[in-house]
Amino acid sequence: MSLITQLIGLIGIGLLTGSVVGLTGASGVVVVVPLLTVLLGFSMHTAIGTSLFVDVITPLFVAWSYYKNGNVNIKSGLWLALGAIIGAQIGSLLANQSLSGGQMGVGFIVMIFIMAIAMWRKSMLPSKARLDVENIQPLNPKKILASIGIGLLLGGMSGMVGAGGGMAFLLVLILVLKYPIHKAIGTSSLIMALTAASGTVGYALHGNVNFLSGLIVAVGSIIGGLLTSKLANKVSEKTLEKIVSGVFACLGVLMIFTSDF
Repeated sequence: MSLITQLIGLIGIGLLTGSVVGLTGASGVVVVVPLLTVLLGFSMHTAIGTSLFVDVITPLFVAWSYYKNGNVNIKSGLWLALGAIIGAQIGSLLANQSLSGGQMGVGFIVMIFIMAIAMWRKSMLPSKARLDVENIQPLNPKKILASIGIGLLLGGMSGMVGAGGGMAFLLVLILVLKYPIHKAIGTSSLIMALTAASGTVGYALHGNVNFLSGLIVAVGSIIGGLLTSKLANKVSEKTLEKIVSGVFACLGVLMIFTSDF
């Protein structure tokens, strides 16, 4: 593969990744990893480490776009983020020492389809059952401890298999802390960036991050993320939830046909 072809491929992967992150708040890992492994021949561990590095950069721009529209609320999710940062370190250590590529692939697919089903079910709720911004649950000691515990679990998952972080954060923010979907996507993007930074450090310590390829992917990803996040902030809650569900389902099918178990 020529250098130019590889460069075009990396930018294309970035554009698709940013579009997914901007529309869903999900981790770009679910796009970057299968494409890096199938198209460019990266090992599973290096693909995950590199995609986590991309996930440090892209979600920050997406979160900023949502923040400008008043759709980031880190206060209620702060303890979730703290637990996730610590969990990502633990998970990345375990992944680099004991997990195979096949096990990581299974983790991707399971989480993607869980989120697709959850988002579709939420999109079918009647309007009177939907939650507004004012319904975000207040914090108390019990909820803080629960948030830290869930963050540890989700951060560990993200560190081990690369995927699941952004999607799972989105699920927790919506179903546990009762965020509306726009605010959940903006906030989960910010938490995801912090978690990915922790995971990237873990993979880099084992030499499993290609920083140059990650930067190229990030360029395309930022462009795609900013464009689609603007679109996402303008569409209705139900429409966005259906889009999110469809994107996850398509990614899950893609992973089934591209993963090497």
